[in-house]
Amino acid sequence: MNILTRSLINKCRKESPWNFGNKVLYDLCRKYPDHCDMSVVIAKIWLIGRAYAAAIERRKNKGGSDGDFYLKNAAPAICNSRIDDWIKNASVYRRPSTSSISSILSAHFNVTKLFCQISGLEKRSLASKYLHFHKPNLFYIYDRRAVAAMRRIPNFVGGLEERDRPFDDEYRKFTSRCIGLRDHIKENFGDMLNPRQLDNLLLEIHSKNA
Repeated sequence: MNILTRSLINKCRKESPWNFGNKVLYDLCRKYPDHCDMSVVIAKIWLIGRAYAAAIERRKNKGGSDGDFYLKNAAPAICNSRIDDWIKNASVYRRPSTSSISSILSAHFNVTKLFCQISGLEKRSLASKYLHFHKPNLFYIYDRRAVAAMRRIPNFVGGLEERDRPFDDEYRKFTSRCIGLRDHIKENFGDMLNPRQLDNLLLEIHSKNA
């Protein structure tokens, strides 16, 4: 039985009770996109991380309070990084595609590396979520539920075979499959799903098969 149906596609495009909370985070990042004010950076990394179960204060060597960690470690490192340049380089594109995916993956790789330097842990999921709220039409949300759901869907060909660039390979494969799935849905159902709608679809598939 085909797991992708018209009713499932329609459902992932409808309004959700979670939309208002997500809109607060989208509006925060839209109104304050830069990373030069420590208080703004703390608000963004704290709220996105906590809301999406990927908090940056979950770290390898936990010492001191979480508040001190944000003030003394996380926010200064982010403010002193080139994160605005990484996001800007990807922002010249409208959506994930074969032409934009290298810039998207490069931004994700750099933010993942930055968050790892801050926390001592792999922060692939947090990087994808943080970038998504800054550029919601470019970055797919990576987490264990989305990956598990993707495994239940036929392996549609994605948009990138290049492997010799410094990308996070797991996010590269996931993004490539998201593009392939998005294009398959467009071709067969006529709907072009954005990254949020595709995430809704994957979470719905995961909830039905958990």
